[in-house]
Amino acid sequence: MQGQEFKKPTYQQIVEQWARERERLQYVQPYTARKAEQKALLFAPWIAETPLDKIEPALISEALMHLGAKGGRSRKGLSTATLRAAHLAGSQAADWAVARGLASKNPFKGVARPRANYRQSQFLTQGQANKLARAASRSFNKCLEIGDVARASYSLAVCLAIATGLRRGEIFALDWDDFNEKTMRISVSKAIKGDGSLGRPKTVASVRNVAIGEKLCRLLQKMRTWQEEHFPEKDWSQSTFIMCGEGGRIASLNAFEHWWRAWANRGGWKGLRFHELRHTHATLLISNGTDVKTVQMRLGHSSAEVTMSCYAHALPMADGSAATMLDSTLFSR
Repeated sequence: MQGQEFKKPTYQQIVEQWARERERLQYVQPYTARKAEQKALLFAPWIAETPLDKIEPALISEALMHLGAKGGRSRKGLSTATLRAAHLAGSQAADWAVARGLASKNPFKGVARPRANYRQSQFLTQGQANKLARAASRSFNKCLEIGDVARASYSLAVCLAIATGLRRGEIFALDWDDFNEKTMRISVSKAIKGDGSLGRPKTVASVRNVAIGEKLCRLLQKMRTWQEEHFPEKDWSQSTFIMCGEGGRIASLNAFEHWWRAWANRGGWKGLRFHELRHTHATLLISNGTDVKTVQMRLGHSSAEVTMSCYAHALPMADGSAATMLDSTLFSR
C-alpha cells in the first residue's frame, strides 16, 4: 500500500517459499526439496522470526556451535556433514531471497561453511567380494526355499549391487519390465527415494541399460518363477516389483537396512555400508582393466571425469595388472 513500508519476510517464511518453489517448479525432487528445507530450518530457534537483513553472521555461528555440541534428538551434537548441509541450505535460501528482492544480503556469506569429516569409503578386494556374493546367493536360495520372500529379496539386492553397481533406490525400484532375460540386461529408469516415494533416478545420466551375467540372470529368473507360483492372484500383464515383501508388496527400505547391518556383521563385513558395494563394483572393474567409459555408463555417472575422480585409487591396481600381463607376454619363452 502506498505510504506503507514493505514488510520483509522472516527467515522461516523465506525458507518455506524457497522450498515450495523448488518443488512445484520441479527444480529438484519433492523429497530433496523437503530435506533441504528441514536442514535450513535447523537455524529456526535462533532466527526463524527475523528478516534476513537483520540477521548477523555471529548469530549463525552461535547456532552452528550449539547444534554441533547439543543438537539432534539425543542432544549429543549433529555431525559435521549435517552442519555443512544446514549451512548450504540456509545460504541457498538466502541467495534465492536476495535474487527476488526480498533481502539485500545473505548473512551466511559471513560464516565459513563447516568442514565435513566424512568417513572414507571402503571397497572389498576381489576375494572378499567373491565371498560376499556367494554368501548372498546362498542366502537368496535358502530364503526362497522356506518362503521368506522379503529376505530373499534383500539377498538378491546384495547380488545386484555388487554385480551391477546400481544404487539402493534403483535396485528396489526395479520391476519385471526392467529385466530382459533374453538380452540379459537391466533397464534403470526410476528410483525409490528416502521417503519411500517412486521417482526419477539421481541424474539424467542415471537412466541407463546395464548388462548382467548368466548366474545373476538365473537368480532373477528363479525369483520371477517363485513369485508367479506364489502370487497367482497378481495380474502379471502388469509389471510388479522384483524386490518384494509378503504378498508381493514392495520391499521396505527401512527393514532392508536393519537386515543388511545384521547380515553383514554376521558375515564378517562389520561396518560395511550397502552403498560401498557400488564402490566395490567400480573398483574391481577398473582394476581388472575395464575402460573408464564403460564403468561410467554402468554407474550412470554424467561423465568419465566424475568416474575418474571417484575411483582414481583403482588405477594403480589396473596399472599393476597391465604390467604383469605384458611382462608375462613379452618375456615368455
